[in-house]
Amino acid sequence: MKLKRLTLENFRGQKNLGIDLGARLTLLMGANGSGKTTILDGIAIGLGEVASHLPQVAGVSFKKTGEIYQKRNKTEPYARVTLQTTQGLTWDRLTRRDQSSNTLRQIPQGHGARALKKLLDETVIDPLNAGARFELPVFAYYGVSRALLDVPLTRKGFTKQHVRLEALTNALNADSRFKSAFVWFYNKENEEHRLQKARKSFDVTLRELDCVRQAIQRVFPDLSEPHIELNPLRFVVNQQGEWFNITQLSDGYKTLLGLVIDLSARMAMANPHLEDPLAAEAIVMIDELDLHLHPQWQQRIAGDLLRAFPDTQFIVSTHSPYVVEAINNHLKRNAIDHLQIEDDAIRQLLPLSAADIEAYFLGVEGEQPLLDRELGLLDDRLLENFNAINVLYERMRDIEWLNKSE
Repeated sequence: MKLKRLTLENFRGQKNLGIDLGARLTLLMGANGSGKTTILDGIAIGLGEVASHLPQVAGVSFKKTGEIYQKRNKTEPYARVTLQTTQGLTWDRLTRRDQSSNTLRQIPQGHGARALKKLLDETVIDPLNAGARFELPVFAYYGVSRALLDVPLTRKGFTKQHVRLEALTNALNADSRFKSAFVWFYNKENEEHRLQKARKSFDVTLRELDCVRQAIQRVFPDLSEPHIELNPLRFVVNQQGEWFNITQLSDGYKTLLGLVIDLSARMAMANPHLEDPLAAEAIVMIDELDLHLHPQWQQRIAGDLLRAFPDTQFIVSTHSPYVVEAINNHLKRNAIDHLQIEDDAIRQLLPLSAADIEAYFLGVEGEQPLLDRELGLLDDRLLENFNAINVLYERMRDIEWLNKSE
């Protein structure tokens, strides 16, 4: 499952917003309060209908208050989130101002979720009940609190068994913090150890754990041998010959490493029967992609994630011009992909087609597309702010020079 379009009606600060979503990447830029998180939350609410229909999974929905557009102390009759997939499936979720018949009459007819539920019955629930093969849709939402990892200190309360639908547990809660992935990794390591003992070979590994290890290696070439140790309970990695507890790492490492482990674990749990679960379709929202990352890492993050999860649709917000310019490099790399390239740094860049990307600047004039279809490059509105800072510096420098010359 991948999304093609999002429409928000009377949702929070958005009276009416509709944007197309890139098959691989959608970039949201704008000042604080411009609506970036509102868009991500809206997508999570829309996908919450998927989770809510599946057994043993809870999805997120509208909050009880503050979700319906309000202006001059007047609240609109309703708020609606509509999602359309690349396959043409459309559904929506609705919350009403109140339950009065007058309010109901003011609400335009929508799509509802009947078609979505029918598809889920046919492609997931019925095969699940019949013990047949099926592919579980995967989605996840990572908010700005993701750096605060919830690493368990004891094994008390650890579940012993896992089912595939657990891959969607708390997947749409923006403050999800790693604990479920930790428990899953711990149990899978124990399963792997038992298998190695039975076959008398340490070369035997579990495909699910290999997925997580591979994802970590793709994004963190300097980290290796991730595993869980006891007494005290901790998740450790090897960095250039030194062992580190994940909680000892910098905020940048923790923020990104926790995300990579959680996402790869969910994908492995969801579809362990696939040859490469990391290559399955997935939808991932990330608020402030550049959170806690050094500028050099901000230049790598988009390409690293796209390479590690080759068929995942990422919908992200950012304040970083480094992220935008790095994406331009990937776009230009795709444009010259047919040419002979000797430069190793250029060859290592992931080619990214402009057809797979959407980008928007959110401001007082609404959503403005940033992608120039003819050039295949992004217009970085954030550079205007940097230019304004430079202009101020130059004016002060001129004052200094004038005083020296006098």
